[in-house]
Amino acid sequence: MPCHAAMIEKLVTVKVDQEVGEAIALLRKHRVDALPVVNENGELEGIFSTRVLLKNLLPVSVTTGDALGMGVMVGAAPGVAKRLKKVKPYKVGELMDRNVNVVTPGTPLWEGVNILVRKGPPILVVESQSGKLLGMIDEQSLIDEMERVQDETEI
Repeated sequence: MPCHAAMIEKLVTVKVDQEVGEAIALLRKHRVDALPVVNENGELEGIFSTRVLLKNLLPVSVTTGDALGMGVMVGAAPGVAKRLKKVKPYKVGELMDRNVNVVTPGTPLWEGVNILVRKGPPILVVESQSGKLLGMIDEQSLIDEMERVQDETEI
C-alpha cells in the first residue's frame, strides 16, 4: 500500500512571499496547524506552522538552551506578544521550515507511519521529478486509510 492512498489532496497552501499575518489567518480559518509553502510553479519550498511561528517568538536564549529563570519568563510574556505583532509583516519564506518530511506517492505506507512516529506530522507528498506538491499525510489520514483497507479485507 503506497503513501498516496492516505494523502489529503485538497490543501491550503501559502506562497513564500505572503505575509506571516495572512498565513496566521489561514491557519485559524481552516483550523490547521501547518501550511505547505509552494512557489509559483507549485513546487514545495517548506512548511509554515504554528510550531515554526511560536519558535520564532521565543528569545534566542530560550531556543539555544540558555533558558532564563521562571520569574523572568513570566514577566517576558508581553515581550513575546509584541514579537508576534512584529513578525506579522514578515514574509512566510523568512520563517518557514525548509526541513520537512517528504515522500513520493509510491513510498510504502509503513514508511509514512515510521516518519510520523519518529519526526511528527505532517508528511508532504511530492512528485519525485518535478518537486511539485501533490498532497499531505497526517496521523488521521493514515489511520483512515488503514481502517479502509481493514474493512476491505474483512469483506
